[in-house]
Amino acid sequence: MSKSEYANLPVWPEADTPCVGFCSTNLGDDVCMGCGRTMDEVDGWLFKSDKEKEAVWNRIRQAGVGYRWER
Repeated sequence: MSKSEYANLPVWPEADTPCVGFCSTNLGDDVCMGCGRTMDEVDGWLFKSDKEKEAVWNRIRQAGVGYRWER
């Protein structure tokens, strides 16, 4: 998948997770260069409420960091 194709992936609430399958937090990055989440956000995603997930989605969308948000 090219970088520009990541920007066309579904977003909240159609997609539960912002993950694009290119996680750099497991390589030591503080912020994932695939989706823009922090390591804490990635790690605890399954345990977050819908309200918490929506807040993360809003934050990463606004920050625009990661392949998912590149246009």
